[in-house]
Amino acid sequence: MANSEHLQLDVVTPQGSVLSTRVDSVQAPSVEGEFGVLPNHLPLLAALKCGLLVWEVEGKRKIAAIGPGFVEGGPDKVLLLTDVYASPEQINPDAVREELAKAEEALKAYDELYEGPDYNELQRDVDWAHARLEAYAASRAV
Repeated sequence: MANSEHLQLDVVTPQGSVLSTRVDSVQAPSVEGEFGVLPNHLPLLAALKCGLLVWEVEGKRKIAAIGPGFVEGGPDKVLLLTDVYASPEQINPDAVREELAKAEEALKAYDELYEGPDYNELQRDVDWAHARLEAYAASRAV
């Protein structure tokens, strides 16, 4: 096993690489709950859900919103493959709130039928909007 003091964090979307940096630690949301990776971590493979990606560099906390995807981790690297990614600087909270309101209104039309691809897509839109608003708010609180 490699003995490393840092991790290489790479985030890749369908549009290409959006983040590549050396970090001290990484936290991300999986479908089974939030997880963290430190240097010399055992191999890890998990499914991601919408939420906050948090990484630390030299004691400074950095945040971004990520969407569904997969993560592979190991002793010296973390690779996230995700559908969408947004840094706080890329987030327009007013526009996101409008998107959230539209998605929540569309979800109401489903009443008690909580299934199907259309419902799942709307729920993903709601989750993605919440993740971006949370990332924006968290970046302002630092």
